[in-house]
Amino acid sequence: MHLRAARETDIPGIRDVANRSLAASYDDVLDSESRQMAVESWYGTEESSPGTIAEELADDHTIVIVAEDDGEIVGFVQAFVAGDSPRVGQIEWLHVRPDRRSEGTADQLLDRIESALHDAGAERIEARVIEANEAGVAFYEQYGYDPAHTRHVRLAGDRVAEVTLVGDRGPAASDDRTERRQTGDGETVVIAYDESERGSEGPFHPTYLDEERTEHYGWYCSVCGSLDVNVGTMDEFVCDDCGNRRRAMRWDAVYGG
Repeated sequence: MHLRAARETDIPGIRDVANRSLAASYDDVLDSESRQMAVESWYGTEESSPGTIAEELADDHTIVIVAEDDGEIVGFVQAFVAGDSPRVGQIEWLHVRPDRRSEGTADQLLDRIESALHDAGAERIEARVIEANEAGVAFYEQYGYDPAHTRHVRLAGDRVAEVTLVGDRGPAASDDRTERRQTGDGETVVIAYDESERGSEGPFHPTYLDEERTEHYGWYCSVCGSLDVNVGTMDEFVCDDCGNRRRAMRWDAVYGG
């Protein structure tokens, strides 16, 4: 098996791996129609455009590594570095084809992406997994990742718990940076600057109704300082004031071994 940087010609193989992996890891959470909609949005279809993955492959800030065996893509990992202090490497996807699991593919992909993220300046590495994917959570935990916090996200119209796991390298996850801000409706929210999502123009930071971050409120746009951010059914969102946008959410569907 060979690990290498992904190319645009790998998109059909990446699409196939993602579709199979999502079906195996989230069968109880995501129905086939919603899964197909997500895969087509991210990776396109055989008959249409290649989806947003083509933009990611062309983005200098994104790292996509594939595992190739005998000319076939059997797994891939996708990540990027965001934030200023600390610089956080965020693992967006780590998928392995179900019939190739328990062969060490996921372990090799994780090791390679960690090295690549640190080389790109990441001081800390995070991975996010839907809580129902117990195998995915356990995979990261066996490599020293600890659950830092849980928030609820929209997945195909439903709200589900998503766990953020933090690797054991770099600044401690407890080094929180927050700010209290009042919304236009008079609601006081807490902006978590130590959490971020990549936007087209700059990061978005989640907002909460309490310092403990147990109740997620919305999003803060770091580009223009606005709290007016609209969120779609698959957690894609856009700032009403400046147009900064985030694509539909990724779901980490790794199954280690």
